[in-house]
Amino acid sequence: MTTTLKLNDKELLKQVKECSLPPELFTHEIQLKLSWILINRYGLEGATKKNCEIKENYYVNALKSKKFNLPLTKAYTEILHHFMERSSAKDFDKLLREFPRLKFDFKELVKTHYGYNILKEHRNEDLKPNPNRPILFTF
Repeated sequence: MTTTLKLNDKELLKQVKECSLPPELFTHEIQLKLSWILINRYGLEGATKKNCEIKENYYVNALKSKKFNLPLTKAYTEILHHFMERSSAKDFDKLLREFPRLKFDFKELVKTHYGYNILKEHRNEDLKPNPNRPILFTF
């Protein structure tokens, strides 16, 4: 079995797109890395759109699940982008070391970003982007 540690960015993206990444490897860290790859390729707006398309397809076809959460997927992209802008890290692993909250306290970052728990509420609601909404992280 392939492990995520041996996959380069191109191969990881390909496997998620093709739904060939084993579901047990589709972890929180992999979802962050997917956002990282997409932001670097397409910028925030393009990455948000691509991330939603790719992950929804993966949920339906690989995970056989209807539990895709559109606002949470957008949050992965927006929150990661926020931290990428505040870092000089050119490597995903370095970014996680610099901001361990991304890996270990993401649920709280999401609550802070949206102001409520989107993990249970608004699973399918397409929250409209609000460029005036500040990201309210405290360090």
